[in-house]
Amino acid sequence: MKTITLVSGRLTPKALSVGLVAFIFLVCVMLVSAIAWQLKQSADERLTNAKIAVRNIVRASEQQAQDTLRQAESILSNLAERVENDKLSNEQRVRLSNVMANNVEATDGIQGLFIYDENGDWVVNSFSSETVAKNNSDRSYFIYHRNHPGTAIHIGEVIFSRTTGDMIIPVSRRTQYPDGRFSGVVLATLPVAYFQSFFERLDVDKQGVILLALNNGNLLARRPMIDALMTTNIAKGELFSRYLIHSDEGTATLTSVVDGIERVYAYSRIRGLPIVAAAGLSLDSVFATWWTYVYHASVMVGLIILVLTSLGFLFYRQIQRLLVAEEELRLAHRDLEHIAKTDSLTGLPNRRCFDVRLAHEWSRACRTGNSVALIVIDIDWFKQYNDHYGHVLGDECLRHIAELLNKNINRPADLAARYGGEEFVILLPETELAGALKIAEEVRSTIEAAKIEHRGSTAGIVTISAGVASNHQDGVIVSTDLVEKADSLLYRAKKRGRNRVEHQAREVLET
Repeated sequence: MKTITLVSGRLTPKALSVGLVAFIFLVCVMLVSAIAWQLKQSADERLTNAKIAVRNIVRASEQQAQDTLRQAESILSNLAERVENDKLSNEQRVRLSNVMANNVEATDGIQGLFIYDENGDWVVNSFSSETVAKNNSDRSYFIYHRNHPGTAIHIGEVIFSRTTGDMIIPVSRRTQYPDGRFSGVVLATLPVAYFQSFFERLDVDKQGVILLALNNGNLLARRPMIDALMTTNIAKGELFSRYLIHSDEGTATLTSVVDGIERVYAYSRIRGLPIVAAAGLSLDSVFATWWTYVYHASVMVGLIILVLTSLGFLFYRQIQRLLVAEEELRLAHRDLEHIAKTDSLTGLPNRRCFDVRLAHEWSRACRTGNSVALIVIDIDWFKQYNDHYGHVLGDECLRHIAELLNKNINRPADLAARYGGEEFVILLPETELAGALKIAEEVRSTIEAAKIEHRGSTAGIVTISAGVASNHQDGVIVSTDLVEKADSLLYRAKKRGRNRVEHQAREVLET
């Protein structure tokens, strides 16, 4: 057993240094651990409260939508019964128009009611008792009921009303003759503004969101409102592609595909209706006051630690340890910097690294006048691959594709990177479009020749589609144009059957 060496009845400098350092270290660890635990508890509490808040918002939105749609369904059922059992004379049409107008006035959320015959001609509406010579046979809800027997209501995508010009949600029901033949449609229109107004009364932060969407991802209403509401589909977002496929309701922290803001979401499928209600509070607002608390706590703990560690600077040994710690920190920083630029799954450079290299190569190409080309690659039917084989094998497939990409990159200046999901990019400095096309085709052929089994694809194996663009093409002015050009060509390849490389043949002639 070792004994502490004493000098004139006192601890030796070495033992004193070790003892003091150990004491300071122990106090600092205990202090940091206590504060960290308290901060973690505080963060968890705020996150839990946020989840409870968004659940309540979703329940309110769900109830509002369900009540409104069930009222519309009841009114449409009554109208359908009148149409199917009564002959609509001119006098009865006037009387029915008044009844429909009274229903609209007495029911919140319904803008108008309409009855169409089997040809799509207007028969009766709630706006006017006079016969209106209009035809709606081209509307998707009319076509749906004409082709689908059954008396269930149909909720369509947002459209512009031909009567008021407002954005509306069509709720419709089929009418039929006694023998079951199609006899027309009864329609209730719900203004999007009605749900927007309701959403505005709910308590969410400025970056928060409340939405209603169809099961296919098409938005019906959203706070905050967006201009492209009618053309926005969120089916590719994590909410639909990751969570709703496993559970009809729940909470999740994810990033919006519409505005890129990370939020705490609650979501729920409305029972008996093809609609999803969701609400989210931005993490910035959830943790706004928490970060202030973290700052104050950190300053306090930092001051205490500073005082304690200052005692250690009296000893040479402590100085040496601090120098060693500094060197370790430098090495750790270097490793973290490498990790920050690398995709952990495939080992390829990540999007952040690609963005930096693209900006650098673009700047160099602008100075020298040389070409720079870009290949954007997407694995065909990869969602079906994941659905069939599972995400573990899906990850293995991504790693395999990354290896094949690397084999086709021969020059040190060329860069293959994972852009996101199943999408990859290849940056080719000082490369003309023809050279880039050759490389893209080699990559496509290599992956096709690998014959990776894919039962979810029509080809039976894993294939890719690619778009190729260069900086000398029309419309490519800044670096983002190059990405957009290649991406648009990629989607053209998708539309033209996949397993192909697309490019825009004509380039801008150099002067």
